[in-house]
Amino acid sequence: MKQYSSKQNYAMNRAGRMAARAAVCLAAFIGMASPAAAQDDNRTLSVSVGELEYTVKEQPTSKTGKVLGAVIDALTEQMHREQPGYTSAVRSSVITALGSVRRFQVTDGLQVEPTDETDLLIDGTINYISTTLEVQDEGHGKHTQQFYAQVGVTLNVKDADTGTVLNSQVFEINKNSWSLFNSVDSAIKKALEALRRQITKHYDYIYPYTAHILERGSEKNDKLKELYIDLGSAHGVQEGTHFAVYVIGTIGGKDTRTEVARLKVSRVEGDEVSRCKVVSGAKNIKTALDSQKRMLIISTD
Repeated sequence: MKQYSSKQNYAMNRAGRMAARAAVCLAAFIGMASPAAAQDDNRTLSVSVGELEYTVKEQPTSKTGKVLGAVIDALTEQMHREQPGYTSAVRSSVITALGSVRRFQVTDGLQVEPTDETDLLIDGTINYISTTLEVQDEGHGKHTQQFYAQVGVTLNVKDADTGTVLNSQVFEINKNSWSLFNSVDSAIKKALEALRRQITKHYDYIYPYTAHILERGSEKNDKLKELYIDLGSAHGVQEGTHFAVYVIGTIGGKDTRTEVARLKVSRVEGDEVSRCKVVSGAKNIKTALDSQKRMLIISTD
C-alpha cells in the first residue's frame, strides 16, 4: 500500500472536502431534488473569526486663528470622540453575534488555530467607534448632557480552503430614537446590542436552511392550511421560524424561482420534522403541489 506524508494526507483531505462542497452546491443549483442533499446543505458550518483591524482616526485641526482654533478643537473633541478603548468589546460582540447564527459553529481564530475542518474564515475592519455628546437646554439655565454611539464594521467571509471572499458586508449603528444615554459606556453597550442583532440577522439570511415538504396537513376550500417539513430541533428550528416557498421554473435553460407562499413553524415535532402554518399563499401552494411543481423552501429569519 502506498504511503503518504502528513502534508499529502492534509492536502487530500482538503481536496476531498472541496469536491464534496462542489457536489452539494451542484445539487442545490439543479433544484434541491433530494432530502439527503437538503441535509448536506443544512450542515453546521465551522467558522473561525480572525483579526478586526482598527486605526484611530485623527481629529481634524481647525484652520482658524490659533487661540480660537484651539478653543474650537477642544469643544469638538468634547462633542465627538473616538473610543479606541472599546475595540475588544466590538470584536467580542461580533463573535457573539456570529455564534448566534443558526448554522454557524464559531471559534476565536486568535485563540484557536483554524483546522482542516474549518469551512469559513471571517475577518475585517472596525471602521469607527465613537460617541457624540449632545447638550440640551432645559430652560431656566438648566442643561442636560447625553451621549449616543456610532459603531461601524466591515466583515469579510472567506472560503477556508481557497481564501476566496464569499461575502463582504458593512454593518453600521448610528443615532436613532433610542440611542441617547447618560454615559459613554451605556451608549456604546446599547449600540453593540443593535450591532449584534444586525449581524446575526444578515448571516441567518445569507446562510439559510433549505427544507422539503414531507406531507400535507389540513386543507380547506382549495387551500392548504398546514404542512410538514423535514427540519426540526436538530437544525435549531423553533416555533415562529419563517420560511418562503418558491416554485422552480426554467427560462432559456436557466433556473428561475417565484415565491408562492410563506410558512411559519407552529410546532417542532422532532429532530427532523416541523409542522408549519401556511400564513400566505395557501391556494398557490396547493395548486403547485397538485401540479407536482419543483419547489424550494428556505428560511427567512
